[in-house]
Amino acid sequence: MFSRISVLSVLFSSLVSSSCVWNTLDGNPSRLVGHRGEKAFMPEHSLGSYHMAAFESVDYIEPDVVVTKDQVLVVLHNEWLSDTTNVASIPKFADRKRSYLYEGKYTKINRTDYFVFDFTYAELQEIYQVQAPNFPYRPQYFNRDFHIMSLDTYLDQVQNLTTVFNRTYGVIPELKSPELFNYLNPSSNGRWFEDSLLSTFEKRGFFANQPPSRSPLQIEGDLLNSVLNIKPASYQAPNYKLAAIQSFDPDTCKYIASKTKIPVVALDSTKPTWYTPKGLDTLATFSKILSPYKDIMVAGPEAFFDLTKISYNKTEIASLGGFLQPKDLVRECHKRGIELSPYTFYDSRQASGLLCTSSNDTRLTWCPKNKKEELKYFFELGTDYLFVENIFEAQMLRLAHDFKTRYGIDY
Repeated sequence: MFSRISVLSVLFSSLVSSSCVWNTLDGNPSRLVGHRGEKAFMPEHSLGSYHMAAFESVDYIEPDVVVTKDQVLVVLHNEWLSDTTNVASIPKFADRKRSYLYEGKYTKINRTDYFVFDFTYAELQEIYQVQAPNFPYRPQYFNRDFHIMSLDTYLDQVQNLTTVFNRTYGVIPELKSPELFNYLNPSSNGRWFEDSLLSTFEKRGFFANQPPSRSPLQIEGDLLNSVLNIKPASYQAPNYKLAAIQSFDPDTCKYIASKTKIPVVALDSTKPTWYTPKGLDTLATFSKILSPYKDIMVAGPEAFFDLTKISYNKTEIASLGGFLQPKDLVRECHKRGIELSPYTFYDSRQASGLLCTSSNDTRLTWCPKNKKEELKYFFELGTDYLFVENIFEAQMLRLAHDFKTRYGIDY
């Protein structure tokens, strides 16, 4: 009798679940973006990091983009080299270490280091990428395998992985410190960096058929099939190259939006006005994806900006409609056609970095105890994309949430 009831229950759940969709803008499961590839296991932004992200069936593979002395666009997170390379151990480059000060509207650097813009691309090929040493559980035995790659090499790699695995991977480059690199590489319109990236994308066919149409609604079993690359009988290869372009610089975002229909990702952790109804109206004029630091969607904008000492004018915020709480922020973004892509969800062995783990502020009424609770919260909110590390963990949790969404069985 028990087994019959169980079977009937599952069948009933299956019938009910056919209309169950995620709370994302298009109703599909949140997409996973491999933050710097798969940096939980490989040196970040390395060929190995990108290959592993592809092997784990990630949806997008992220490169950060900076510029060398000889104007080659290369993939590296920082404007300096000491954090993620072995440059300090190479005697011939010892004299390259120097102090550098730059103060722009959105970019501020005051640091002594080895700076990427003091090296040619050929010189960077003498330097190895290394895993950050302050994470003892990350493998350190890939530290003499990979060199810094150019943006072109990255794009070649993603295209090769697309062919090898027979699946589409999105590219989502972030332009790091555009003010700085435009200052170092003057041009008639002051947008050398943005134009260089856009020219590369146009030559490689990324402008064609953009923006892509909305993905069809996934039905029962589609997410698992997608992860396993089991294609439906009706599958048709996309007629576009999946891409988005990111920046923390809103002027860069506006410029890129004026030059291409590739979706623009507005990254942020410092602009309080964006988290109001009228602020979102302005954002919607140039960005299809808002990528806030994740704690803005946990603590709420007011508590986050107060506790991180980001100043704002309360009267101005009120005139813009007031701060939107997380659920309202998702709803209001989706009303305007804006998707949400918070960052960064770390490997489960790392601390979450959320304010609620270190502050006693009474406005912080809830705090996820682990990565499972953290991702579950963001899935339930209807987050459209997540920048993740340890993609394997994120895939398991996303599949578990999809099962809950379709069958009502919690995890």
